[in-house]
Amino acid sequence: MPTILTFPLSPTEAAALPPYPGRALHALFYQWLALGDYALSTRVHDDDGPRPFTVAPLHRANGQPMLRLTLLDDALWPALAAGIALTPTVEVLGRLLTLPKEGPRLEHCTYADLANAARAETRLNLRFISPTSFRSREMHYPLPDPVLVFQSWLNRWNEFAPEEQQINVAVLDLVAAHVAVSYYNGRTEMVDFGGNKRVVGFVGAVQYHILRPALIGETWLRALNTLADYAPFCGTGHKTAQGMGQTLRT
Repeated sequence: MPTILTFPLSPTEAAALPPYPGRALHALFYQWLALGDYALSTRVHDDDGPRPFTVAPLHRANGQPMLRLTLLDDALWPALAAGIALTPTVEVLGRLLTLPKEGPRLEHCTYADLANAARAETRLNLRFISPTSFRSREMHYPLPDPVLVFQSWLNRWNEFAPEEQQINVAVLDLVAAHVAVSYYNGRTEMVDFGGNKRVVGFVGAVQYHILRPALIGETWLRALNTLADYAPFCGTGHKTAQGMGQTLRT
């Protein structure tokens, strides 16, 4: 079950952190998971497949700094919740952060609910709120290419959704033939992961236009919309478990 967890933070404590503490938040997730179930944490860490979680850069909502992460596999929730309950304060890059006593705010939706609620819209508006990039031929590709974007969402959906909710990979052929960028207002940003490791990604607003929708049919249109609705949970592209690729459907 895709789940969004948000933790309101003290403004004073959060002010000392850099804008993209992604690797530290990545480590915090595994710390929480290990406190709840060490063997499970090890299995998740060593798995070569898509990461079953994302973390976001620290951001503000109505002036309140927030720590946000998402969980794509609800089988991890009991161990993660146990770990969170054991850490009223956490250390991120040498700074102590006090977590809310009541735990994180939760927003979740089943894969079936996402699929059933999907519309058949032909214009999909997305905002990429942290730098987004793709790995292509051993390079980082910082552009909102429709096939790469939808492939990223599809890979995560089919990795974690129940078998009866899987989406046929033929949807990517439809993306290649029928999905175009009709609007793009963005820029590139550099993310510094430390140790001379920097990644360039794009941020900004993108509209994807589904061309000749009558040739696709409503079933496939709803599949494309399902993936776009999934984006706020799964992120987009490379290093979503370290703060990149955070995405909103607008």
